[in-house]
Amino acid sequence: MPTRSAPSSSGREEGRATKKVKRSNSTSGSGSTGGVPPLGKFLASSEKPIRDKAVASLTKFLSAGKLPLKNEDEKEELLGGDLDWDKEWKPDSRLDELEMAKLWKGIYYCFWMSDKPLVQQALAQTLADLTLIVRPKSTKPEKNGRVERVKSTMAFLKGFWVTVCREWVGLDRLRIDKFYLLIRRFIEVGFKVLEREDWDPKAIELYNEVLTSPGGPLHVESAKTPHSLTFHLSDIFLDELERVSTSVSSPTVPLVALLQPYMRTLTVAPSSPIFARLIEKLFKPLLIAFFPPSTKPQPRRRKKDGPPPPRPEYPQILEHCLEAQGEGEAEGEGQTRGEVVAKKVLKSLFEVGGRPEVDEHNRRKIYQFVAESEVDLD
Repeated sequence: MPTRSAPSSSGREEGRATKKVKRSNSTSGSGSTGGVPPLGKFLASSEKPIRDKAVASLTKFLSAGKLPLKNEDEKEELLGGDLDWDKEWKPDSRLDELEMAKLWKGIYYCFWMSDKPLVQQALAQTLADLTLIVRPKSTKPEKNGRVERVKSTMAFLKGFWVTVCREWVGLDRLRIDKFYLLIRRFIEVGFKVLEREDWDPKAIELYNEVLTSPGGPLHVESAKTPHSLTFHLSDIFLDELERVSTSVSSPTVPLVALLQPYMRTLTVAPSSPIFARLIEKLFKPLLIAFFPPSTKPQPRRRKKDGPPPPRPEYPQILEHCLEAQGEGEAEGEGQTRGEVVAKKVLKSLFEVGGRPEVDEHNRRKIYQFVAESEVDLD
C-alpha cells in the first residue's frame, strides 16, 4: 500500500503565499479595508459598460447612510433649520482623507477613459451630481444630521480637488478641455451644496477652506498648484454663480463671502499673472456689470480694433445676492442696486488687503485697483 508523503517545507510556504495573494486580491480595488468599495479597477476600465456599473455602485456607496424618508416633513426637517456645529457628530471614517484619495483615483481615471463628447458631458454631470447625494453612513438618526452631511460632502469635494491638482500635470492637450468641463460642473455643484444648506456661514467657510487649503486649486503658495487651474476657476466663477442664482427665490446669495477665497488668492499671489488674471476675469467684470456705465467720454477706437467688447451682465447674481438688501437703506439712498453691491465688494477687498499678513507688494496692487474704481467707500 503506497504511503502518502508529507508536503515539503517549500510546498507549505508556497501554499501560504498563494493564500496570502488571494486574501490580498479580495481586498484590493480601491486599496482599502475601511469600507470603500473595491471599485478602482472597474472605474478605470477601458470598457464603458463596466465603468457605468462601477459608477452605479459608487452612487449606492456614497448615499449608503441616507435614511428612508417616511414623509415630506422629514425631508424638510433635514434641509431646514440652523446647523448646530457644536453638538452633532463627525462624518464617518469611510470618507476620511486617505479613503477619498483612493476612491478619487479610480473616479479620475473613469473620466479619463471617456472618449466621446456626449459621453464626457453626461459623465461630468453624473460625477458632479454625486456630491449632492453624499451621506454619512450610520443607522442612528442622530448621526445623519445636517452637519454630518456637510462635512461628508466637503470631504468628497476635497478628494476631487486634491486629485485633480495632483494629476493635472499628466493631462495632454486632447484631454484638457474635457477636464475643464468637469471642473466647471464641480464649481457649479459646490454652489448648489451651499444653497441647499441655506448658505450657512460655517458651511461656506468649510467650502472656502477646501479651495484654499493645501491640495486645493487656490492654494497658490505651493509650486505644485497648477496656475492654469487657478486661472480657470477665476474665469468661470461668475458664470457658474449666475447659473445657480437662477434657482434662488430671494436675496440670500452671500456674494462677498463666496469671493473670500479669491480675495485671499490676490493677497498671496506669488506672481503678477495670477494677480492680473483674477482682476481681469473676476473682479473687474463684476464691477463693470454692477456699476452704471461711465459718463466720461471714451477714447475713439480705431477700425482695426473692432467693436468694443460687450458689457458683462450678471442679472441673477445682482437680483439674488445678499448684499443687495442694502438698497433702500440709508447707505443705499440715491444709488442703484448694483452700486450698493459693488461698493460692498470693493470695501471687503480693501479690508482684506489691509490685513497684517498680506505681502506689501500685493497690498499696494490691491489698493491701486480699489483706488482706480474712483469710488468713495465711506
